[in-house]
Amino acid sequence: MGAASAFAAAIGQAWGDVRLVHYEATAAAALAAAAGARFDAVLVQPRLAQGSGNALLGVLKRDHPELVRCLLLDDGRDAPGLAALENVHRLFHRPLDPLALRAALDAVLALRRRLESPMLAEAVGRVGRLPPPPALSIDLMKRTENPDVSAREVATLVESDPTLAAKVLRLCNSAMYSGGRRIDDIHSAVVVLGNLTLRRLVMAGEIFSMPRGKGNDSDHAVAELRERSLLASRMAARLLQGKRADLAATAALLAGVGQMLPSTRIPWAPQPGEPADWPTYAEAGAYLLGLWGLPDVLVEAAALHATPAQAAESGLGLVGACHVAWAHVDQLPLDEAWVDAAGLADQRAAWSELADAVRAGG
Repeated sequence: MGAASAFAAAIGQAWGDVRLVHYEATAAAALAAAAGARFDAVLVQPRLAQGSGNALLGVLKRDHPELVRCLLLDDGRDAPGLAALENVHRLFHRPLDPLALRAALDAVLALRRRLESPMLAEAVGRVGRLPPPPALSIDLMKRTENPDVSAREVATLVESDPTLAAKVLRLCNSAMYSGGRRIDDIHSAVVVLGNLTLRRLVMAGEIFSMPRGKGNDSDHAVAELRERSLLASRMAARLLQGKRADLAATAALLAGVGQMLPSTRIPWAPQPGEPADWPTYAEAGAYLLGLWGLPDVLVEAAALHATPAQAAESGLGLVGACHVAWAHVDQLPLDEAWVDAAGLADQRAAWSELADAVRAGG
């Protein structure tokens, strides 16, 4: 039995039925199999005998959106993982435990059923008019994925919205980002901060400028949520350093977006008399991000950041990093049972020290 078929058998054994697993060596064969039978998930390597794993995931996303799409990386240094983010639900690394794979896929499928339920769509519709997609932020995200994009091009994009440009400059000159330096123009902001940090600031400035009604209390609540989101974003980037840092920062920044929608409930503190089908802010925010067409990994992080055990991650993953970050900006209680079950109990003191450093601008 070859290595690939042995692995397929191991996965099948994890589900209790080896017939559930089908192996193909090439992209063309995988597409033919997907067209001829119904599958729940696909696990793809970046390098195939014929074709690219990332390209295959893109075609499967277009032609078979119902599939849970997973990418299996050889190690944490694999660049294809970043290139495929918009096409995957989950990233895995070798060696892969079949039981862990099953738990992760079960979690993704359960989340999909919850977010795609007509009940949730109706409930979210009842909380009021949904905000439009943050078009400038999404455009900026796509452009800055190109390593050759110029600072001038990025600055021109931000300057296309004078109100947003002013807010970005104000945020850039806050103690959190300026480091004592005065930043007077958007081009300088791009050069000093870099595309990734600026992208987060643009997104925060655009999303947290959505109307929430009239009155100073509402304005104050939005400003406070924006600041907490930026702090959580910075902390998440420090928790998952390296190639995953930007993804973690973006996920944490967006995790609380559901709080911009009125009348959603708090996941860990339901109020007496609330309808059973009324959405939590986490569910509503994830639903909104899905409507905006953002990557599934960001949707999942928003949906589960308050309940990380439901993500079935191993150790501290993306959802876990968002949870820890938001817990340490005093926005939600730390799930102590999840911390212990994930084997992260010895990290508590380091997390507190990191939170203090982030608040201090470090």
